[in-house]
Amino acid sequence: MASDSRRKLSLTENLLASGVAVVGATVCTHPIDVVKVQLQMAEKSCAKADSFSLPRFVSFWQKFQRRAGTGALFSGLQAASMRAATYGTVRIGLCEPLQEVAGRSGGAVIAGVLATVVGNPFEVLKVRLQAQPQLAATGELQLLRQMVQSEGLPVLASGFGWAATRSSLLTVSQVVPYAHAKTALKRCFGIPEGGALHVTASLMAGLVTTTVTAPVDVLKTKAMSAGQSDIAAMLRAHGLFAFFKGWLANYVRLGPQTTFIFVFFEQARKVIERRS
Repeated sequence: MASDSRRKLSLTENLLASGVAVVGATVCTHPIDVVKVQLQMAEKSCAKADSFSLPRFVSFWQKFQRRAGTGALFSGLQAASMRAATYGTVRIGLCEPLQEVAGRSGGAVIAGVLATVVGNPFEVLKVRLQAQPQLAATGELQLLRQMVQSEGLPVLASGFGWAATRSSLLTVSQVVPYAHAKTALKRCFGIPEGGALHVTASLMAGLVTTTVTAPVDVLKTKAMSAGQSDIAAMLRAHGLFAFFKGWLANYVRLGPQTTFIFVFFEQARKVIERRS
């Protein structure tokens, strides 16, 4: 992930630092992710407002919290943490080593696909719990067993195609812009290595990431929660805005999440370097 003149982390160190960063960022931003999924699943509403309206995002959050309770904002947190520990660690941790072999974009894409392979079962569970918080009363592991018993093992691969596409796009549009942003900010504005540089570069990367991944993120949510993602029906019902539902919620989450990931990573890296 990092690219400066500092000591290169070993593969194990890179995976460890990435795991700490992604799990920490996931926990911090989980309530926003729940609201995003709820917006993506909303049918009887204005898709344009669900996509980009700040008042809609705020009022939707408030109404959802009053209706479902504060606990619903943390529905699926265990599954999200497990997904982060597997998917996130592989996606970020293997990105740099794979980029050395397959190039910057190629390595990012491969890392994204491999991450989806290990994290998809937890992703399916997470999305279902976020879309239907009442299922959390069953217990997350118990719900996972029930899903497999009633729908078979293929349920764990629900939405895999969309998830793999999103993961690849996410990695390319998050890691690559972050590296470019850091370089540009150092060269053009003389911002030194440190927290200000990491936060600014992360926010810039998050904006790119949210826009690039929005359509496949909506389709992934539909496939995992409802078992289908009918593109034609979505276009008829809401037009192109159907593929950007939850965009603002996603940026409100991905902006800070991207920031948390890279800031936590940089701090974890410092700890590892001090101990080595």
